[in-house]
Amino acid sequence: MEFYESFVDKYDTLVSFKNRVEREANFYDFIFKKYNVKTVLDCACGTGHHVMMLKQLGYNVTGSDLSPMMINKAQKNLKMRKLDALLKISDIRDLHKNFVEKFDAVICVGNSLPHLLSDEDIVSALSEMNAILNDNGMLILEQRNYDKLEKIKKRFFPISFKEEEVFFYVLDFFPTNIIFNIININTSNKTFHTYTTTYNILKMDKLKELLNSTGFKIVASYEDYNFNDFNIETSDRPIILCKKC
Repeated sequence: MEFYESFVDKYDTLVSFKNRVEREANFYDFIFKKYNVKTVLDCACGTGHHVMMLKQLGYNVTGSDLSPMMINKAQKNLKMRKLDALLKISDIRDLHKNFVEKFDAVICVGNSLPHLLSDEDIVSALSEMNAILNDNGMLILEQRNYDKLEKIKKRFFPISFKEEEVFFYVLDFFPTNIIFNIININTSNKTFHTYTTTYNILKMDKLKELLNSTGFKIVASYEDYNFNDFNIETSDRPIILCKKC
């Protein structure tokens, strides 16, 4: 959580909300209408982009996040756009302690699940997501393609180039995890800062196994928000649609 506490003020600099809506809104709207989704929990909502987007699309959406600072920023973002949604501080391994209601869909996107570094913690989180879903509810997961990352072991990734700021990843590979270092360079005052977090190398076979063990069935996997099929060799990110069994 320390990573997000220190990075919260930079987080929205990397991803334009306008661009996210243009890229993702039609995808979520199509899927949710297809599966008759009305109520949604974004259980790792960060600064609230998906909460705002789904709210604008007309869904009854709630957001939660482990970081109080992220929730605070999400509340400010909602207020700025004159939107209203319930936001709660919650660990994804303890959702039942904070939500008595159930939802038609849960989303856990932005590479959030691999922050959990053990199978036990991932099973705990997935079990909690399952428990707060209505019968036949839907789970949408999105993360990096760790099969590809570990295979090619590429270390340097450009992220964002602004007029005065540059962001890029430097990856350090270990047997069971990858350390992501975000390098932020300010070209106007010639300073830089490094933000660091650790991710579980959560490969697709392991993820499928853990989903099956916690009562989920994968119904589709895409590589982008244009419904192109996920390819484990070439795709950068799987977007995984699951149904509660």
